[in-house]
Amino acid sequence: MFDLKSDLLLGEENRLLAKFELDPILDLFRYEHSHKPNHSHLSYSWNERNGSGYIFNYREDGTQLLTCFSRFRDSQGEIPKGLFLGGGLPYSKHDNAQLTMSATGMAHFDGKQWHHLWCNANETIASSAEEKHDPSTWQFLNSKILFSDSKKLIIRSSHKFPFGTTTLRVDRYAVFRAGENYFILMMKISNIGNDPAYYYYVYGDEPWVGQFGSSGGNIGWARGRLFNFEGSLDPQQYSYAGMYDIGNPVILGEQNKFSGLANFIEWIGDNKPNLVYFSNKEGQFAEEKERVPLYSKDNRVIFLQWGPRPIMPQGRDYIILAIGMAGTDPKNGMPFKPDVGLDQTDFDVIQSDAR
Repeated sequence: MFDLKSDLLLGEENRLLAKFELDPILDLFRYEHSHKPNHSHLSYSWNERNGSGYIFNYREDGTQLLTCFSRFRDSQGEIPKGLFLGGGLPYSKHDNAQLTMSATGMAHFDGKQWHHLWCNANETIASSAEEKHDPSTWQFLNSKILFSDSKKLIIRSSHKFPFGTTTLRVDRYAVFRAGENYFILMMKISNIGNDPAYYYYVYGDEPWVGQFGSSGGNIGWARGRLFNFEGSLDPQQYSYAGMYDIGNPVILGEQNKFSGLANFIEWIGDNKPNLVYFSNKEGQFAEEKERVPLYSKDNRVIFLQWGPRPIMPQGRDYIILAIGMAGTDPKNGMPFKPDVGLDQTDFDVIQSDAR
């Protein structure tokens, strides 16, 4: 009935009976790096032992991008550990009146208020529809900050779990650069057992772009087009997709003013998803020709699915994603994706850790 905890996660705030704040005391002993005015920089807090934390990306124009990892309970009530997008800031931070529930998962501060971009990610690795391995069931091995300064941050979390007659290990790397509206998520999936494995990987979200808790106004988008209806796109033809908070013109009442913000997720490299779709419910979608509007008030989703993909014993597979906020072209009102990529120094840091 009662817990004594050093931290509250997203969804636990309503259970709080009393608190004693240590942050004001600890701040007396913390050294904060000074930053030049109007210069982009990163600020973060990461718990290597628990595999959770948050990153602030401060922009030159005074705007911010917040990204939280593993600061939430999943649908089974379990807490993942590692680089899994989702959750909110420590409860003590909410004494800041500017913070709202929209400042969770990945969020954008425009100088006046916070806008939601991505929620708790829905991820799983499966051998079939019946055998799914959600992140909170993976054995958390450890996490480590591989590189950190005011301009770049690279974090790794490592996991393993039994998969059929073998064992899979997953090393996840997150790369942040100051001033960028996205981060890179690289996953190395290794078969450390003695039998071949065939896996499916799913990444999806009901992102609630614009306002936490609401899918109102969210439609899908990809290069050069919008999705007002459920449907899929060809991952070979397109390399990214996202949700756009502009209002669905085919839904009565969605002509009101929305945030105009858009998010995006990009698949990088040769390992492309087999399926990308927009829907009102995860796990299923209607073909676009069936004209089923994206209408759900709280569950308009975007999902990516890989597989089945083989991994031989002692073999490995890589999935690389860029996840973030898109811009909007003021001339035509279409979202556009920022240029993304990993540079050689990022790979050098990651490869050095792998050795």
